[in-house]
Amino acid sequence: MLADSIKAGDVLKPFHIEVTEQMVRKYGEVSGDFNPIHFEDRAAKEKGFPAKIIHGMLSMAITSNIVEPYLQKGYWVKSYEMKFKAPVFVGETVTIEGTISALEKESVTIDIRVSSPTYPQVAKSEILLHVYK
Repeated sequence: MLADSIKAGDVLKPFHIEVTEQMVRKYGEVSGDFNPIHFEDRAAKEKGFPAKIIHGMLSMAITSNIVEPYLQKGYWVKSYEMKFKAPVFVGETVTIEGTISALEKESVTIDIRVSSPTYPQVAKSEILLHVYK
């Protein structure tokens, strides 16, 4: 288990990912969310955004990739909360950073911060991982 090798305060390896139009299109197809603010600059501008924005749940899905190493080592996601602070624009590269905020016998809590070139914090989240029994 990873619990033997981690401690509260540990920083996870950050990652960067460009959110492409293809990703947004595929997410729209899977989710059924075809709100024009995700696909048309004009529609996004009419709602006050300077360009198309990605789906909030797409950013949540992308962010969860930071815990993948833990999932491969015997943990599962027990809870996942995200607060959206600002939009991510289609084509931007987001940065996901995580810190172990709490470690218990059978669980790990990870605080996560998501940023973009436009906004220093687009979202923050907390993922609680629990060990398989």
